[in-house]
Amino acid sequence: MPTRNLAKYGEYIALGTHIAASMIVPVIIGIYVDRRWEVSPWGVIIGALLGFGGLISIVIRLAAKSGKTEYRKKQYDKQ
Repeated sequence: MPTRNLAKYGEYIALGTHIAASMIVPVIIGIYVDRRWEVSPWGVIIGALLGFGGLISIVIRLAAKSGKTEYRKKQYDKQ
């Protein structure tokens, strides 16, 4: 298996881990806040909203990065 493909797989695994952590970590913190200060369900709700916001920011960054790559490819093809 070429090393180049392994690097690509590692990139995808890191991306998946980053996306999962962006949702799971704030919810776990929300659960802790709910139990610590007895404010259930607000800690989990706020944690889920923060996690969703983090997920959206990851998707926007990926789309911007992908768009730049596609733009560069088109510019290169024109030359």
